[in-house]
Parts: sequence; structure tokens; C-alpha cells
Amino acid sequence: MMMDKDYHLAELNNQSDALDAIRKLEQQLTEAYGSEVALIAYAADNEKDKA
Repeated sequence: MMMDKDYHLAELNNQSDALDAIRKLEQQLTEAYGSEVALIAYAADNEKDKA
């Protein structure tokens, strides 16, 4: 993660395709790693929001 930007939790409530992709990858990583893996989505703040 680039440290020169501010991040916040990504609002994916209405993004079913994105949520499905995250869940699928979580399942694949859990199987590969042998322990439960949870992914967290962050979004960079827009520069215009900082004004």
C-alpha cells in the first residue's frame, strides 16, 4: 500500500461482482494457506476530497 495516500474502507455493498470475486479469492487463499484468510478492501481518498 502506498503510504503517501490516505485510504478508507471501500464501500462495496452494492458491488455484487466485486464481493463475489473477493469471496472466491478468500476461499482459494484459505485452501492454499491452510487457515482462514479474510481480505479487506480499501479505496484511496480522492485528492479533491482533501480540499
